[in-house]
Amino acid sequence: MSNARKPERARTVSLVAATILAAFVIFVAGVDTGFRITTGFGVWGIGSSIARSTVADMQSALGAEPVYFLQPARGPGAGVTVNDIDDGRLVMIAGFFDGSNGIRLMRRDGSIVAAWSLSYTALFPERSHLLDIAPQTDWNTDLHGTVLNPDGSAVTNFDYAGAVKLDRCGGTEWALNAPAHHSVERSETGGYWIGGMRFLDPANMADTFPPLTSQKDVPYFRDDQIMKVAEDGRILDSRSVTRILYDSGLEPLLTANGFSFYPNGHWNKELVHLNKIAELPAALAPAFPEFAAGDLMISLREHNLIAVIDPATWRVKWHQTGPWKRQHDPEFAPDGTISVFNNNTYRLNLGEFDRSDPNSPKVSTILRVDPRTGEARKVYGGAPGQEFLTTIRGKHEIEPDGGMMITEFEGGRAFQVDASGRIVWEFINRYSGAFVAEITEARVYDPSYFTVTDWSCPGS
Repeated sequence: MSNARKPERARTVSLVAATILAAFVIFVAGVDTGFRITTGFGVWGIGSSIARSTVADMQSALGAEPVYFLQPARGPGAGVTVNDIDDGRLVMIAGFFDGSNGIRLMRRDGSIVAAWSLSYTALFPERSHLLDIAPQTDWNTDLHGTVLNPDGSAVTNFDYAGAVKLDRCGGTEWALNAPAHHSVERSETGGYWIGGMRFLDPANMADTFPPLTSQKDVPYFRDDQIMKVAEDGRILDSRSVTRILYDSGLEPLLTANGFSFYPNGHWNKELVHLNKIAELPAALAPAFPEFAAGDLMISLREHNLIAVIDPATWRVKWHQTGPWKRQHDPEFAPDGTISVFNNNTYRLNLGEFDRSDPNSPKVSTILRVDPRTGEARKVYGGAPGQEFLTTIRGKHEIEPDGGMMITEFEGGRAFQVDASGRIVWEFINRYSGAFVAEITEARVYDPSYFTVTDWSCPGS
């Protein structure tokens, strides 16, 4: 991918943005001088940051530069840079391609089998129910959880903005106008498990979770949901994660977060941060005698918490906090352990636009925890040749050979390692010399998974 041929409007927007920024710089410089004299503090840092954000929003809104999809490149390379595996399998990658959100299904050599390009504003013209988190342009929201179906259709969500199902040629089968977010996983009983969310209005609270919902002067509380969505896009069930935890006697865990809960205090209006729902498949259930096929595992980032829930009673059967930090994407492993994408860092090391410093220590790891003993061990990362870093997001998929496909979000990179930890396949989503574009999910599919024999589409 390259930005060498940006549209002419990019230069126009840059000139307008530069004019605004210059005027703002002059204004802030004057205010800063007076403010320092009277208070001893400067507003230059705050003001210049606001100015840069304003320019970035203008560039994004007018289609000049996809600011919020770009990360500083961590090294050279573009496309498939390592291909030491000849298994004939196909790789699905979701992210930002050729100026839009998209999904690509490719062969190991990078040649495209199928591709989907998605316009959020076209798929979701009505979005007032999303209140102030509603994306206003196609470049203000990105894809997150993504799966492909045997018939070649794709189900994905725009983060906190809606879920869609597209047929193999990109036609819309359904669009779920609900704040879907993070992961999408197929259920063995049909349909999909998708993260959802509801807004709790303090003036007319549908459900309460004191002291979390006792905060004053908050427009709403965000309460994450476990949604079961049917094959036809209907919401079959939606359960509050916060309610599940309260009903399971885990209120002390949710309030053990360092907050004092003073009457005039302020804290996050997001009650919990759900970033994964995984279903225990029947084939792996014998390896987990303490669980049952169909049990759901969830990950709550802000609490460093992983829990397993019985969907028949909606009660927590098992939970553990750490040793992972700000984890994502737990998976049931064939050996009876739980595999965890351990981000192992905090977003304090992100700069403007959530951009990662290319020189930040690459400390992310993959851990395996025994749910019976709580013992965790590192199986990848933190060793020479295994360095990677994803401060926010990140995915991993356990492969049949014992290796993993890993999505390094901020690196714009997807790479597969074998059971020994050797990188056998790598793809870098290059945008320009200085930047890569994000990758939000990578999965590997055996061709036999698909019932499709001809991927061609009309007009392709």
